[in-house]
Amino acid sequence: MIRLFQVLGLAAMVGWGVLPAALVAQELQVNYLVVDSKVGPFQIIQDDRSSGGIISDIVDEIFRGTGYTVEHLVRPVNRLTRDVADQTYPNWVAFDAPVWHSFGDEGEYASVPLFETRHVMLTCRTDIPNPVDSVRDLESLSIATLRGFKYLQLDEAAANDIIRPVPVDNFNAGLTLVSLGRVDGFVEMQSRLRFHLGGFAGDTRCMREVDVSAVIPNYSLYLAMDRRMPEPVKQLINDRLRSMRSSGDIDRIWRIYIPDQIPSEIQVKTGH
Repeated sequence: MIRLFQVLGLAAMVGWGVLPAALVAQELQVNYLVVDSKVGPFQIIQDDRSSGGIISDIVDEIFRGTGYTVEHLVRPVNRLTRDVADQTYPNWVAFDAPVWHSFGDEGEYASVPLFETRHVMLTCRTDIPNPVDSVRDLESLSIATLRGFKYLQLDEAAANDIIRPVPVDNFNAGLTLVSLGRVDGFVEMQSRLRFHLGGFAGDTRCMREVDVSAVIPNYSLYLAMDRRMPEPVKQLINDRLRSMRSSGDIDRIWRIYIPDQIPSEIQVKTGH
C-alpha cells in the first residue's frame, strides 16, 4: 500500500513537471542517442559532438528544469541499434518511426508524434510529372538516395529493377549529382533537402521539387524511449511533448532550422 501511494505521488508530481529528489538521485542521467552523420537538421554534429538540431533541441527542452542530466551520446547508427539491443544504455531516448522500427522491442514510442515527413525528389528534368502518381513514373530513372537509409517502396522498386539506385554518402554529393545532371533526381525528406540546400555551393537554377508521396507515403517521426524507463519519466516525456505541441514550441524550434525561403528558382510544394 505504501508503494502504491509512492507511485501515485510520483505520477502527480510528474504531472506538474516536478520530480522528487530521491528519483532524481537514482535516475540522474537520460541517455539521448545521436546518430553521428547524415541526420541534419534533426540532429547536428560538429567536430564529432552533438550541436543542436530540431529533435535534439526538443529533447533538451523536455528535460529542462527537471533535475535530469541529458547526456548526448554520438555513435554510428549501427552501433546505437546494436547497443540498445544489448541494453547498454539505461533510460535512453532517440528518434524513430514505426515504419523503421529501429529499436525493435527494446523501445516504445511517445504518445505524441513530433512531426510528419514528406518526401520529394529534386530534379533538373522537366519531363517528370509533379506529383508522381506511381513508381512507374520513375521507371528507368537514376535516383540518388543516402546510403544506409530506408526508402520503403523506392527500395522495392530498386530491388525489382524499376529504378536505378545511386547511393551517395552525404547530401552534398547527391545535390552535386543533380546539379551536374549525372542523376535524374535525388529523393529525400523535403525538410532535410531544404536544410542542406542552404549550405550548397553548386548551381540550383535547374532544380525543382517533385512530390513523390505516392511512392513514399508521408509518415510521422516519434521520440522512442527505453521501455524499462520508469513510468513517471515516460509520463513526463509525453506530458511535455503535448505541452510543447499545444504551445507552438515544436513549430518554433522547427522554424529555426528549416528556412521559409529557399533559392527562388526552385519550384516547391509546401509541407514537411
